[in-house]
Amino acid sequence: MTISNESGEFNYSVTSSTFSTPPGGGTEVAINVEGDVSGFGQMNGTLRMVTPAPGANAGSVTFRGAAFADGGEVIGTTAEGHWVKLDGQHKWRVRGINVNSQGQVFVSDGTLDLGTRSFSGTFSEWT
Repeated sequence: MTISNESGEFNYSVTSSTFSTPPGGGTEVAINVEGDVSGFGQMNGTLRMVTPAPGANAGSVTFRGAAFADGGEVIGTTAEGHWVKLDGQHKWRVRGINVNSQGQVFVSDGTLDLGTRSFSGTFSEWT
Protein backbone atom coordinates (compact mmCIF):
# COMPACT_ATOMS: atom_id res chain seq x y z
CA MET A 1 0.00 0.00 0.00
CA THR A 2 1.12 3.51 -0.81
CA ILE A 3 0.10 6.86 0.60
CA SER A 4 -0.22 9.34 -2.23
CA ASN A 5 0.90 12.91 -2.14
CA GLU A 6 -1.56 15.32 -0.58
CA SER A 7 -4.97 14.68 -2.15
CA GLY A 8 -6.86 17.65 -0.81
CA GLU A 9 -7.90 19.91 2.02
CA PHE A 10 -10.76 20.15 4.48
CA ASN A 11 -11.99 23.37 6.06
CA TYR A 12 -14.70 23.09 8.69
CA SER A 13 -16.45 25.57 10.95
CA VAL A 14 -17.30 24.38 14.45
CA THR A 15 -21.06 24.79 14.95
CA SER A 16 -21.43 23.40 18.50
CA SER A 17 -19.85 21.19 21.15
CA THR A 18 -21.17 18.99 23.94
CA PHE A 19 -19.23 17.58 26.89
CA SER A 20 -19.98 14.22 28.54
CA THR A 21 -18.38 11.44 30.60
CA PRO A 22 -17.70 8.27 28.59
CA PRO A 23 -17.74 4.77 30.10
CA GLY A 24 -14.52 4.34 32.05
CA GLY A 25 -14.23 8.03 32.96
CA GLY A 26 -12.45 10.99 31.47
CA THR A 27 -14.20 13.54 29.28
CA GLU A 28 -15.63 13.26 25.78
CA VAL A 29 -16.25 16.33 23.64
CA ALA A 30 -18.59 15.95 20.65
CA ILE A 31 -17.74 18.73 18.19
CA ASN A 32 -20.16 19.31 15.31
CA VAL A 33 -18.56 20.66 12.14
CA GLU A 34 -19.56 21.64 8.62
CA GLY A 35 -17.56 22.81 5.65
CA ASP A 36 -15.91 21.94 2.37
CA VAL A 37 -13.73 18.95 1.49
CA SER A 38 -11.73 19.00 -1.76
CA GLY A 39 -13.30 16.68 -4.32
CA PHE A 40 -16.23 15.72 -2.09
CA GLY A 41 -18.22 18.93 -1.56
CA GLN A 42 -20.07 19.96 1.60
CA MET A 43 -19.36 17.75 4.64
CA ASN A 44 -21.24 17.69 7.93
CA GLY A 45 -20.05 15.56 10.82
CA THR A 46 -19.17 15.04 14.45
CA LEU A 47 -15.64 14.83 15.81
CA ARG A 48 -15.47 13.08 19.20
CA MET A 49 -12.35 13.71 21.27
CA VAL A 50 -11.78 11.68 24.44
CA THR A 51 -9.56 12.96 27.23
CA PRO A 52 -8.60 9.93 29.35
CA ALA A 53 -7.93 11.95 32.55
CA PRO A 54 -8.08 15.55 33.74
CA GLY A 55 -5.19 17.56 32.34
CA ALA A 56 -4.27 14.99 29.68
CA ASN A 57 -2.57 16.43 26.61
CA ALA A 58 -3.47 13.60 24.22
CA GLY A 59 -6.22 11.12 23.57
CA SER A 60 -8.33 9.29 21.02
CA VAL A 61 -10.61 10.77 18.38
CA THR A 62 -13.37 9.51 16.09
CA PHE A 63 -15.24 11.18 13.23
CA ARG A 64 -18.56 10.31 11.65
CA GLY A 65 -19.96 12.37 8.82
CA ALA A 66 -21.39 12.61 5.33
CA ALA A 67 -20.34 14.56 2.25
CA PHE A 68 -23.00 15.90 -0.05
CA ALA A 69 -21.35 15.87 -3.47
CA ASP A 70 -22.35 18.18 -6.32
CA GLY A 71 -23.58 15.19 -8.35
CA GLY A 72 -26.15 14.25 -5.71
CA GLU A 73 -24.20 11.44 -4.04
CA VAL A 74 -24.07 11.17 -0.27
CA ILE A 75 -20.69 9.76 0.82
CA GLY A 76 -20.44 8.52 4.40
CA THR A 77 -17.13 8.76 6.25
CA THR A 78 -15.82 7.17 9.44
CA ALA A 79 -12.44 7.85 11.02
CA GLU A 80 -10.37 6.79 14.02
CA GLY A 81 -7.28 8.54 15.28
CA HIS A 82 -5.37 10.50 17.87
CA TRP A 83 -5.21 14.10 19.08
CA VAL A 84 -2.49 16.01 20.90
CA LYS A 85 -2.66 19.50 22.45
CA LEU A 86 -0.25 22.02 20.96
CA ASP A 87 1.92 23.64 23.67
CA GLY A 88 0.71 26.94 25.07
CA GLN A 89 -2.24 27.21 22.69
CA HIS A 90 -5.93 26.41 22.53
CA LYS A 91 -5.22 24.26 19.48
CA TRP A 92 -5.09 20.51 18.96
CA ARG A 93 -3.44 18.45 16.22
CA VAL A 94 -5.78 15.71 15.03
CA ARG A 95 -4.59 12.82 12.85
CA GLY A 96 -6.67 9.93 11.61
CA ILE A 97 -7.37 7.10 9.22
CA ASN A 98 -10.58 7.73 7.31
CA VAL A 99 -12.72 5.27 5.32
CA ASN A 100 -15.61 6.38 3.12
CA SER A 101 -18.62 4.57 1.71
CA GLN A 102 -16.96 4.42 -1.73
CA GLY A 103 -14.22 2.19 -0.25
CA GLN A 104 -11.49 4.84 -0.28
CA VAL A 105 -9.04 5.10 2.61
CA PHE A 106 -7.35 8.38 3.55
CA VAL A 107 -4.93 9.63 6.18
CA SER A 108 -5.70 13.08 7.53
CA ASP A 109 -3.78 15.68 9.50
CA GLY A 110 -5.49 18.79 10.80
CA THR A 111 -5.67 21.46 13.49
CA LEU A 112 -8.66 22.18 15.67
CA ASP A 113 -8.49 25.86 16.70
CA LEU A 114 -10.67 27.16 19.53
CA GLY A 115 -9.89 30.82 18.75
CA THR A 116 -11.22 30.63 15.19
CA ARG A 117 -13.76 27.85 15.91
CA SER A 118 -12.33 25.91 12.98
CA PHE A 119 -10.95 22.49 12.07
CA SER A 120 -8.84 22.40 8.92
CA GLY A 121 -6.09 20.34 7.36
CA THR A 122 -5.05 18.03 4.56
CA PHE A 123 -5.69 14.45 3.53
CA SER A 124 -3.96 11.89 1.32
CA GLU A 125 -5.38 8.75 -0.23
CA TRP A 126 -3.96 5.43 0.92
CA THR A 127 -3.97 3.10 -2.10
